[in-house]
Amino acid sequence: MTDLTETEEIARAQRDAQAFAPLYERHFTTVFRFIHRRAGSRELTADLTQQTFLKALLALERYQARGLPFRAWLFRIALNELRMHWRKRKEVVMELSFAEVKGLGAEIGLKEADEDMARLARALSTLPPEKARLIELRYMDGLSFAEVGQVLGLGEDAAKMRTHRVLALLREQIGPRT
Repeated sequence: MTDLTETEEIARAQRDAQAFAPLYERHFTTVFRFIHRRAGSRELTADLTQQTFLKALLALERYQARGLPFRAWLFRIALNELRMHWRKRKEVVMELSFAEVKGLGAEIGLKEADEDMARLARALSTLPPEKARLIELRYMDGLSFAEVGQVLGLGEDAAKMRTHRVLALLREQIGPRT
């Protein structure tokens, strides 16, 4: 048997639910990390990841690629699962590693000094959830603007414009380096 492309795997899984396994295996780690960054707990992450793939399997027959990666569709489902969970709990978690904050810091013109990274982390913690979500998807998850738009239900240009506005807001909040 030859290796199938992801598009072929999706088409096959749309006809036969048993064929969903390769898609699950291909995307499990990425979706798990995406959720874990927001959920914090491994147990909660495992539960939400399972729910994400179950909902993806149940909705797969309605999936249409529209020129975007399958993982963007999975991230959108995962984000909806997270929203439902946090809506019930009335709290939100945003876990950032130093490497992620460092990459974002470079984007807004900060040096790699610990004090600059601490200022950036404080500024990020003040963002409203919808603005923080843009930064998470773009810089922490490494999604393209088209993928960010797909996950959030926006057009690519709108995702780009909103992200740049949030970056400008962060630059303003952080201010000049003292």
